[in-house]
Amino acid sequence: MSPPIGKQRVEELGRWVRKEFRVRGNWWDSSCVDIAAAGLGWFAIGLNGEALLGVWTYEGVDVTLRDAVIPHLLHKFEVTGFTISKIVSKADKSLNKQRHNEKKRKVVDAEIEATTNSAL
Repeated sequence: MSPPIGKQRVEELGRWVRKEFRVRGNWWDSSCVDIAAAGLGWFAIGLNGEALLGVWTYEGVDVTLRDAVIPHLLHKFEVTGFTISKIVSKADKSLNKQRHNEKKRKVVDAEIEATTNSAL
């Protein structure tokens, strides 16, 4: 998917609507329920107790509550608390390192070129 581009596209998507889900769980260290958004994916929710969760999306996008699809694999992807996915975090770190190295290489290339030009 790609984000809407331009005012016209945003208007075509329609209005934002909030859908609420009351969820309940008995443990933090694995998923209790999933909130799935059609065509987008899902959020795995692990909690001890009860919570009211609001999900904002465009009107017409189906959002549902279901039993956790991978309840016992949560520890491989997440840490307890409000965090981003370990997978996303690692990918972001790798991308940032790659960008840093590219910038560094450009600086070194520019220095080499400046040195070469001044020697001529």
